[in-house]
Amino acid sequence: MNKLGLFGAAAVATALCFPSDANADPVLNASIATAANALVTSATNTGNGGSFVTKAVKNALAWTNSQWLYCFELSTLSAAQWYEDIDAGHNFVEITNIADIDAGQIFAINATGSYTGHAAVITGEPIDITPPAGYYTPYRTGQKQWALPIADSTGSEHGQNASYPDSRRVGGVFTANIPGTAFLRIYSDEVTGEILSYGWSVTSTNEANVYDQSERPFAIGELDISACL
Repeated sequence: MNKLGLFGAAAVATALCFPSDANADPVLNASIATAANALVTSATNTGNGGSFVTKAVKNALAWTNSQWLYCFELSTLSAAQWYEDIDAGHNFVEITNIADIDAGQIFAINATGSYTGHAAVITGEPIDITPPAGYYTPYRTGQKQWALPIADSTGSEHGQNASYPDSRRVGGVFTANIPGTAFLRIYSDEVTGEILSYGWSVTSTNEANVYDQSERPFAIGELDISACL
């Protein structure tokens, strides 16, 4: 089958928008972030982790089931499968530098041991929380830290304060397993900008809640569907 034949003129137009570098399609990125936020606003029951990301990306692309399966091969991707696709460069450009993170990219944590992984849609640029811009322990010498705005569905709160809230906490009560907006914490090399580790919460002060690639492999990817067209 001719690849272009499956998608039609609209897909051709999308393909022509892709340059070869990162941040390839800002319109598509914006659509994914908008779709993720819409799931939060509508309180859509998506399932957690990878299921939420699948629904957001599907809505952004507005593809038929056949188009989706042709490109992604599975009807719904788990968090680990989103990670694997990003890591393998399958429909993704991997983002490894903090300066290249943008709304509409996917943050995915691989499954390790009993942990099944997690996935979220990034909804904005990282916010510098390194002193003197802010101070959130644990602090690591030689590294900058960032609050990363996301949308996801999860059973575990991402932490809570006035600056970096989890929208699922209302009136002091956290409601699990629904879509919401929140913040992860990202650490990067202060010189090179290389992304080194992440924390589930901006507000947690527990060093054990910060993970590098050897502990819980994670990846950030920008969708590139040009190979599907």
